[in-house]
Amino acid sequence: MMELVVEQGVHATPMSQLARESNVAIGTIYHHFNNKKEIIEEIYKMIFKDYGVVLMTNLPEDDFKKQFETIWMNLYNYFITNPLAFKFSEWVGVPPIIGDDVVEQMKPYYYNVRDFFLRGIKEKKLRNIHLRLIVQISYGNVISAVRLKDKGELPMTEKQVQDAIDCSWDAVKYVGE
Repeated sequence: MMELVVEQGVHATPMSQLARESNVAIGTIYHHFNNKKEIIEEIYKMIFKDYGVVLMTNLPEDDFKKQFETIWMNLYNYFITNPLAFKFSEWVGVPPIIGDDVVEQMKPYYYNVRDFFLRGIKEKKLRNIHLRLIVQISYGNVISAVRLKDKGELPMTEKQVQDAIDCSWDAVKYVGE
């Protein structure tokens, strides 16, 4: 389903095609899911649960900036190595396809990321701006770098990736009052 949705879009992907491409009877699909929206939501949940784990993997012990850089790289590498997941989340990971109720269900998988940013604000490692804004600025820069690479607009060499990380850090780091 993920491949079909990425290639054709949600509305242009009929359940009959999914059954044919999956080599299963359509009744088998409907035994597990009531409709296409439920399948889309389950794929969304799977991808976003992965994010929650991947983002916080292999963080260095004490250096907050290095932790930020590692989280940034973890997400970048996840998207680069999972282009279908990236494109799927870009196309369907927003309302109205994915409802607020499903987004709300995924929040516990991000508490560790939320806590990281809140700690950074509290310890004056990050700017004291709204949590949603600081997360979106950081996330948006990763997405932009992935898009540049995915579309072949930049090769995203090691230096270019580091430049993107540095720009992200400069946008959110604490600069004093």
